[in-house]
Amino acid sequence: MNWKKTFTSFLLVALLIALSYAFLDRRIALLVKHLWLFSHRFSFFSTEIPDFLPHVVILITGTAWIVFFYLIRKNIYNTHTRFFQLIAITVPLAHVVKAILKFAFGRINTRYWLQHPHAIEFHWFHGSANFHGFPSGHTAVFTVLAVACSTYYPRYQSFYFAGLTLLALALIVTNYHFLSDIIAGAYVGVLVHSVTHYCLTFQRGPKDEDMAKSGWSLWSANR
Repeated sequence: MNWKKTFTSFLLVALLIALSYAFLDRRIALLVKHLWLFSHRFSFFSTEIPDFLPHVVILITGTAWIVFFYLIRKNIYNTHTRFFQLIAITVPLAHVVKAILKFAFGRINTRYWLQHPHAIEFHWFHGSANFHGFPSGHTAVFTVLAVACSTYYPRYQSFYFAGLTLLALALIVTNYHFLSDIIAGAYVGVLVHSVTHYCLTFQRGPKDEDMAKSGWSLWSANR
């Protein structure tokens, strides 16, 4: 892992977030609001959508660990094994990291800001109720999933990122998030993936078969 590039990318993303916060976030949110003013039905529908993200995280994580340990038990350590191990770690980790950051920044969410445009936007270490907008958890979680798929199954890379782009647009056109929330969420996802993938690769070493056997033995011993 190139830490110099990581630091450079952090500065670049921080700049993009700052520019979005200063010049784009409020304008986009107001534009979306005006575009959908005629459709009360859409506004009601988008507001009433429940947040299924925790359930999705639990489902993906549980399924990934089950498949991973099944493959390890069969002494299979290939692309699929590494993929499921990676997302079993990164998906819940991204969810935890975004929760910590949401609490730390305590940014007002988009819909509450539209109702209270003069409210203070950041309530530091108060990331609850209407103060949990930054970064986007949906973007963070699905970014780690998309990047992992792209890493191990690059043939369908364009499909993964098209889906991620559609998710980002959906979060914007429903005024679920500001643009800067989504940029930050995507970067959190990329960073979680990069660090975890680096650690797993470093730990794994040159012989994947030995890792598979030791991993299964360790799991069996702790049962």
